[in-house]
Amino acid sequence: MVAPRLSPLTLTLTLVAVSCGPAAGPAPALAPATVAIPPAPPPEAPARATGGPAADPSAPLSLPAAASPPAAWIEPPLAEQERARAHRNLFREHREIALGEHVAIVAANGELAGPGGGAGAGPGVFAIHEKLGVVGPLKLPARSTWVGVAGSPPSTWVGVAGSTWVGAPSTWVGAPSTWVGAPSTWVGVAGSQADSLYAATPEGALHRAAGIHEALRPDGFEPRGSVAGATAWDAAGALIAAAAGERVSVSADEGRSFTAAVVAPGKRVRAVLVRPDGVLAAVVEAPARGQRPGAPETFLSLDRGQTWKRSAFQPRTIERAGSWIWNGDATCPAVLSRDGQQWTRAASPDLLHGRPPLDSALYLSTAIRASAAGSFRSAIAPPAPEPPPRGAAAVGREPPCKSDDALGAGSVVGGILGAYGASCEGALCLLHLGPPLPPPTGTWITAFGDGLCDPARVPPGGACAAHLARPPTFAVVDELASTVTPVAAPEGCPQPVALHNAAGAGVLICRGGSGSAAIFVRGAHGPWHAEGSQAIPAEALGSIAAAPDGTLLLRGPALPASAQGREPLQALVRRPLPLGAAQAWRRIVVPDGVAALPAPGGAALLATSPAASAGARLDLALDRPGHPVLGLAGDVEVDQNLMRMEVRDDGRVRFRGVPKPAPEVQGGPKAAASGPREARWYALTHGGEFVPEAPSAPAPPAEEHRFGPAGR
Repeated sequence: MVAPRLSPLTLTLTLVAVSCGPAAGPAPALAPATVAIPPAPPPEAPARATGGPAADPSAPLSLPAAASPPAAWIEPPLAEQERARAHRNLFREHREIALGEHVAIVAANGELAGPGGGAGAGPGVFAIHEKLGVVGPLKLPARSTWVGVAGSPPSTWVGVAGSTWVGAPSTWVGAPSTWVGAPSTWVGVAGSQADSLYAATPEGALHRAAGIHEALRPDGFEPRGSVAGATAWDAAGALIAAAAGERVSVSADEGRSFTAAVVAPGKRVRAVLVRPDGVLAAVVEAPARGQRPGAPETFLSLDRGQTWKRSAFQPRTIERAGSWIWNGDATCPAVLSRDGQQWTRAASPDLLHGRPPLDSALYLSTAIRASAAGSFRSAIAPPAPEPPPRGAAAVGREPPCKSDDALGAGSVVGGILGAYGASCEGALCLLHLGPPLPPPTGTWITAFGDGLCDPARVPPGGACAAHLARPPTFAVVDELASTVTPVAAPEGCPQPVALHNAAGAGVLICRGGSGSAAIFVRGAHGPWHAEGSQAIPAEALGSIAAAPDGTLLLRGPALPASAQGREPLQALVRRPLPLGAAQAWRRIVVPDGVAALPAPGGAALLATSPAASAGARLDLALDRPGHPVLGLAGDVEVDQNLMRMEVRDDGRVRFRGVPKPAPEVQGGPKAAASGPREARWYALTHGGEFVPEAPSAPAPPAEEHRFGPAGR
């Protein structure tokens, strides 16, 4: 990048300043004001401070110092050695450990108990309720080793159809006359009144919380009965089962009492599974013969564990997913059918995997995500499949699955991504990239993926997250302390659109009236604060940037140049005022704008490129609240493609540039470039020249993380 053309020039910049108060309503708009920006001073008369020496034209250009102190809410960036730890995904290894009709219980980081429920090092155990969203961390009893979900006993037992029910009528809850439908033709599931939470300790003591809100209290779990020596538990419908030795104990009264029965004499019960309709399965193992463990066998019970019968089909592995008891093999499935005796191979795993699990909501992101109400996998959906048709029953010991490898050894999955990138020229390349991401801080505001939409109200081709019936749950994350604190969406924001983090503050953009952008902010502590609306589409606001003092800038839409010109660049700038302060935000509209950055004191550094120059010229100005716009550099010649504009900590302005491709040679390929097309940083001088910066020492390689505070 070479010498600029510094002839006198008057630049015109149209600025629209819009202020907003704390209420989340429309703010009054001021009429557009045309402000004359003085040209950058020529080299022979450089700008100088009052009474100070003239600036050297070859000296790097620095922004004027602002007198405002850093905002009180600002959080300093993390030290370099802390950033790798701060960028961890705290729920990366979460697993669903219990599932009810409307709630799933999930343990983060592969641990059952976290803060408030044991000695785990992760954020703890959380509940995801289909209607209420994410709740947690739960306050489990100390040393909990199992968590389950079961409902209250129903007024009528709606289990396996009458002809397959084994046991005396005295064991039913309710008389047969209260059934809905003929017993010989109707099969239902246990109609629980609520999803209650249960937890067991190594001693076999059982505790119960009436619901997820009670499970948030330290005293929310009340002692129930116990099963001494219990090594495996399960719960579904209105039943709770525990395996101890060769016995399975079952409770139908919320864990107050248990009835035990031997499954197979002399064989230890390794696992017990409870289906919501009252069918139970148990895996037993024979005593070991020398060094060889005993072969596992599956037994079934149709009378709530009173009697057991060896299954006609012996799966190699067995698991429960909601109301499915199956071999867990999507390629060669075998599922216990509704009659509780026969296993079918005709059930498609798509019925199960086609429903999103509730635990998919336990993912931290600044993206607003949602799922259709009623679409989740639960303890009763999908229901157990119909008995198998002729020839589709699974019997005997399960053979190895012979899967067809449709791809073949030499097949290629996916496609090949070729070179891509936006076609741009000179200063216009700044339009394609947002401002630099703010440095990560120890805490950040994020969103769970538990938003809900009514699928009937989503137009064809529309996104569920754009038509919310319930906004997602948000959270304050302290990644150094490994804590996640759920917080509700702010009142007055039924439709959040985007969430940003900068300097320790979360900025939530919501769709207001007529599609305008309603802004809410909060820090790691305290409530959400409404900071008014701006006359700019909520969906149009993109990335955020922050100055060291807490000045924030949200960049709005900027369309690439075309034959009809280009739309003005828009941005929202926030002064470093207390959160919730009136008149904090203002809107600026920059004709021919290509980039905008926040500067201390609530200012904005604006880069423009005249449309007629096709990106070959650049003007730089500083827009300060309450002051005339200050021209910093004008008519700067741009002979490289500018990929980024930054302001260093010392206030110096710099650009990252890449040499332009060599022009095509007529009748042949492109001519070889005069040098390598590597990106370099360039400092902009007072005289309007781009001077290459000295390369810094290479940083040691580090793992790339994009889900932390700087990649949200």
